Amino acid sequence: HYRTTGPEIWNQTAGKITHLIVASGTGGTISGTGKYLKEQNPNIKVLGVDAFGSVLKKFHETGEFDTNEIKPYKIEGLGKTLIPTATDFDVIDIYEKVTDKEAALEARNIVKKEGMFPGYTSGAVMQATKQYAAKGMFTEDSFVVLIFSDHGSRYMNKIYSDVWMKENNFI
Repeated sequence: HYRTTGPEIWNQTAGKITHLIVASGTGGTISGTGKYLKEQNPNIKVLGVDAFGSVLKKFHETGEFDTNEIKPYKIEGLGKTLIPTATDFDVIDIYEKVTDKEAALEARNIVKKEGMFPGYTSGAVMQATKQYAAKGMFTEDSFVVLIFSDHGSRYMNKIYSDVWMKENNFI
């Protein structure tokens, strides 16, 4: 992502990007893309997305691996119950946690409103973006880029199934 995704985003935004929002799992995408972009402009904010039940946010904030943070969660493709060696935590400015339910509902919302077919992780990225916005992270001049890293076809029997959503008390 350092050699591909970062330069692609920088070029496609003509260097106007101010915030990058990425789900953080093993850390390759957020670390590589974020490192490249910060080398171009150190003022770019790299905003991570984590799941409730994952240890990444607390580790980033405290340097402590807290096993009390570990709880089951359903979102695939982000969060960890270990500290991934591919993650460069120095590149990431802040993390926001999202719930399984919010991420699932947001993915379904994107289908209705945008005509895109995102996966569970992409729903989490959109939900985190809304949470960051509610905290005042952006201004009128912000140029925010979200990375949607998955597609909905992997989740036909999960978040796109009303039966599964009801079984998990999401709808």
